[in-house]
Amino acid sequence: MNKFAAPRMVPTSALVALSTCLAMVAAPSSSAWAQAAPLDLAGALQQARQSGPLRKLADARELAGTGRVREAGQWPNPSIEWRRENLGSSLQPDIFATAYIPLDLTGRRLALRQASGAGRQRVRADAVAERRDAEIEVARAWLHAAAADGALAVASRQVEALTEIADVDATRLREGLVSGAVGLRTQLEADRARVSLVTATGDAARARAQLARAIGVSAQALPMLAVLAAPAMPAAPDSSTVKTIALRARPEVRARESALREAQRRYTAESRGLIGDMQLQGGSKQTGGFMTGQIGFAMPFPLFNRNDAARQRARGEYAEAQALRDDMLNQIQGSVSAAWRAYVTSREAAPAASTFDARGRQIARIARIAYREGHATLTELLDAERAATDAMNAHLRWASDAWLARLELERALGARLDDSSPLDLPVLSTLLTTGS
Repeated sequence: MNKFAAPRMVPTSALVALSTCLAMVAAPSSSAWAQAAPLDLAGALQQARQSGPLRKLADARELAGTGRVREAGQWPNPSIEWRRENLGSSLQPDIFATAYIPLDLTGRRLALRQASGAGRQRVRADAVAERRDAEIEVARAWLHAAAADGALAVASRQVEALTEIADVDATRLREGLVSGAVGLRTQLEADRARVSLVTATGDAARARAQLARAIGVSAQALPMLAVLAAPAMPAAPDSSTVKTIALRARPEVRARESALREAQRRYTAESRGLIGDMQLQGGSKQTGGFMTGQIGFAMPFPLFNRNDAARQRARGEYAEAQALRDDMLNQIQGSVSAAWRAYVTSREAAPAASTFDARGRQIARIARIAYREGHATLTELLDAERAATDAMNAHLRWASDAWLARLELERALGARLDDSSPLDLPVLSTLLTTGS
């Protein structure tokens, strides 16, 4: 009788251990959100935009930064004075009512307000860049968690396969059909697979906890994740076109250009700051029972403070802004070239790499049939199982790397991460024309 005519059941203890491991990681919470559809990459990004801590930090920093640049460019307030003199004496009281209006005759305040306008543009562009960086981090967390879940499923499959082989060879050993070395070898391989399952369980649990933190939910409320699959990889334009688009569309470029304008206008303001704000005074005065008017003009005299330190600081900040702008342009060109090269290389490898999982499963299936029919040795069967496991894990790594290659190129171009086809030429043409 062929001992392999029907697959043997996995022992109850192994099933209990396997169920416990899977429950620790993949079991959804009882919340309404956890009972919804599996969480894919687009869903993770959407959730992070609503409750993610990195997104909230970016919003808070934009609010604080806007307040700081507005504070430096505000107009000074006028002041009103009412004063009564000769109190407690036989003299008639003198009553003064005076208004003081600051005047910016040098144009320093106007330059500061212009600098504030450029500063607000800088803050907005920096916030856009920070939000996109936050989305990249969320995407990395989701890909890591999805790949860890996939590796856990691969490890579970390996435990089931090797446990089945070990049980069958244990039966054959009792019947004297195989040597004791064969039985020990298969049992050893099954135990090694169980240890790998424990490691994969811990890795998946940690990855899910990191993803939950990145999107701003508790680990218990995180639903099951969608299966990690390779992304669509449309054709990319040539590298020179990608660089042109990036230099026009990246928020970092707008931020550094705005920072340069802001520093230049602050330097202009401090250059006009030799003489500070002047004051125009006007009001009424009641003395000895007679009401009279008064008018005056006050101007600070630059005897000790000629604003040299402020001009020096502004000049240094302007030079720093120029250096940062130039460095950013070089950095973007380099990062865009690297992202484009990684994407093109990944796209070229996609036809072969995207079939790793299917080919690995086919190898394992053929090896089992051959072993059952006596056409393959145990060593060949175990090598095939390892090759199948390696192929399925390689498929997970490939899918994650392919997603990252696409996301990095989208990031370099300034496109939204969950856009369905951000690399299509019509979209790129729009970016190239409008720079938006």
